[in-house]
Order: sequence, then C-alpha cells, then structure tokens
Amino acid sequence: MGIFEKIKKGLLKTKESMLGKIKGVINSFTKIDEELFEQLEETMIMSDIGVETSMLICDELRKKIKEKGITDPSLIMELIQEIIADIMGDDQNLDLSTKPSVILVIGVNGVGKTTTIGKLCYQLKNEGKKVIVAAADTFRAAAVDQLEIWSQRAGVEIVKHGEGSDPASVVYDALDAAMARKCDVVVCDTAGRLHNKKNLMDELAKINRVIDKKAEGCAKEVLLVLDATTGQNAVNQAKMFKEAANITGIVLTKLDGTAKGGIVISIKHELGIPVKLIGLGEKLDDLQPFNSRDFVKALFDDDTEDKVKESDYERLDGDEDIEYADDAENDESDEIIENIYNDDSEEEQITEIQPEAEEEKPETEEHTEFSWNTETDDDIVWSAAESEQTEITDTEGQTESEQSETNDTEEQTESEQSETTDTEEQTESEQSETADTEESENTKKKFSFKNLFRRKKK
Repeated sequence: MGIFEKIKKGLLKTKESMLGKIKGVINSFTKIDEELFEQLEETMIMSDIGVETSMLICDELRKKIKEKGITDPSLIMELIQEIIADIMGDDQNLDLSTKPSVILVIGVNGVGKTTTIGKLCYQLKNEGKKVIVAAADTFRAAAVDQLEIWSQRAGVEIVKHGEGSDPASVVYDALDAAMARKCDVVVCDTAGRLHNKKNLMDELAKINRVIDKKAEGCAKEVLLVLDATTGQNAVNQAKMFKEAANITGIVLTKLDGTAKGGIVISIKHELGIPVKLIGLGEKLDDLQPFNSRDFVKALFDDDTEDKVKESDYERLDGDEDIEYADDAENDESDEIIENIYNDDSEEEQITEIQPEAEEEKPETEEHTEFSWNTETDDDIVWSAAESEQTEITDTEGQTESEQSETNDTEEQTESEQSETTDTEEQTESEQSETADTEESENTKKKFSFKNLFRRKKK
C-alpha cells in the first residue's frame, strides 16, 4: 500500500464525518445566502477545525464566491478545498542536516511518545541512517523496558540508566556515545509532563541546555506528540507547550482511529507549528511524514467507482475466474460470480430441459391463422378475434350438448324409478288380491262349518 493510500485510509473517519456533514449542509440549499455560511461555520466548528479557523474559511469563501460570481451551492466544495490547501501551505520536513542531529520528543502522558520513537527510529534506519536512542524517561515505571523493546524491533542502539536517574545525564551520555560511534541521529525520550508542572518543565529546560552545550551547532528538532482523538484539547496543549518550549514540529498520533482530523488545519492556522509526522496505525511503518497536498487530496477525494468486494475476489480461482473478476466491475457482477460456481453451464441446462419440453407437447397443435382484411389501406383488422369467438361458440355448444345428455340421463333415471314404483304398486295389488281370496275362502269355510253344525243338530 502506497503512502497516499495509507493517508487516505487513515483519514477515512475524518472524511466521512467532517466532509460528510459539510456536503450535507451544502446539498440542503438551493441558493447561496448568509444562512448557508452560518451553517457551514457551525459544522466546521463541530468538526474540530476550531472557531478561528472556521471563521477564516467562511470569510475566504464569501470573497471567492463574490469574485467568481458563483450562484450554485454545489460548486462550494471546490472552493473550500482550495482555501484549506492555502492554509496548510508548504511542508516542512525534519531538519537532520548535521551529524549528529538531535530529536527531542515531548508531550503529556498517554499520547504515544515511546511508540512514536520506536516507529521513527525504524523509519530513519530504513533511510540508511545510524540511530541511537536516549531513554530519558526515568520517571515512569517500565518506560525504559518498553523503549528497549521498541529499539530492538527497529534495530537501533539504546543508552539507558536506572529508574529514577537524572534524565539530563542520560541525554548527555547518549550524545557522547553518538559522537564516538559516528551516529547520524540521536532520539531522546522524555517523561510525560503537563505544561503547568513547574518542576517537570524545569527538568525539560535542563535537558535543552545539555543538548545545546554538548551538541553545539547541531540541528535540533523538538517534536510535540499530540493525540488526535482528543480534538481541540490537543490544540490547547500545543498552545501551552509552545509558551514553555521551543517546539519545531507536531507529531499527530492515532489519526486513523478518530474523526477529529480537522485539528491539523486548526494547529497550522492558530499556532503556526507545522505537522511533520502523522500516525496512521500500530505497525512500524505506519508513522508517515506529513504531506499537506496528500492530506487535502485524501480528505476531499471523491472515489465513487464501483469495485468488486474483496470477498468476491477471494472466491475466484484460476485464470478463467480472474477474467470474470475483471468483468465484475459492471452491474452484472453478482450474476457473473454466481455462474462461475455452477457445475453445469447454461447451454447444458437448456439441453437437459428440451427433451422434457418435447414430451409434454400435445400430438396435435392448434395454430391460429390470421387473415388480413385489406378493405382500407390505413386499417389492418385481425380476424383472430372471430376465430376465437367461433371456438368459444363451439365450446358453448358442446357444453349445452353435455348438459342435454345429462338431462336425458336424469329423465331415464326418473322413468326407471317410475317403473319401479309401478312394480311395487302391482306387487301390493297382487298381495291385496291374495288377501281377499284368503278371506273369501275363510268365509266359505265358516259358512260350511255352520251348515254342518246345523245339519248335525237336526
């Protein structure tokens, strides 16, 4: 990953927060008026650009809009970018023109001084410079051990004393060793201190006197390390340290983990102290020289090109798949990637489906014949509707015939039921006749018994 890409990635949160809010304000207006400037100024202040710097940007913006006669709010972003680039000005690199050169690192507790020294030594070593470190933070527990670990990682020498030793004496011995070993750079660590702690500030003044006396005429950098996540508090710290020490540059750490990168603009405008190094991560090579042009470009860069997700590229194997990945920048990327993992191609799937489709076709196919009525040149009348109407009529006739057959069946069933009823009635009449016959025979028997009885009685 290149330096610009690292800066761009590190400023991503600042870009999304600060630039996103500014764009939101601009897009909410259809014309340029004073209310727009007021909202822009408020948004910049909330983005840790600072009150004075925000007012300056808005004043310059008014002038440029008036000079160029701009009426479209969408053109304001380009003007803001120009103004911020002018404020940042030219870059100032570390002054390492003498041998040895001295770098004194100061700042409050917890801003990342020791880590910054380790990364700085690694960077200088890669540039071919011979570096030695002075472990002058003898106040904090385990500070020397921590710096020794970072020195081993960077591959540089270290000069250290016991805990509680005089920091100025450690710096003196480190300078003496650097001159004897012909080192190019001496990097001095110091204890964290606040600007209002008189004894600690006196200690810092003593270290400066030792450097000026022992390395007279040598280039000296006093770097103030600030934590970017603290926002405007970091600017206030810089103001106080500037009064107590001759600060030559700012190291802004943890810039990748905050949306408050706007303090870079505020520091440059309000303090006039250049930002010389920025921390963009935890790795040894994540401490980068500050480049104002790259900073502004990364902050305002509008990269809207659609790209394939990294997860999609990880799924691709082989040269054939890479060709699909190159085409995946189009809107059909998802479909292309899915086709890569299908076991059968689309043509094979169609071949397998076609036989089934042929089996399902009916033996006889009905085709609608269209006839043209050319009575007029302008109107073309299709007779398909008449054909469809005829088919509907035939269907209705068939339905009526089916209903007629159903009615005949019902009538036949009723006639059968009627015949059954007649048979039952005939059976009942026969049974009735049988009963009458039996009754007449019984009556005859009764009369015969009576006559017989009467005869016997006589």
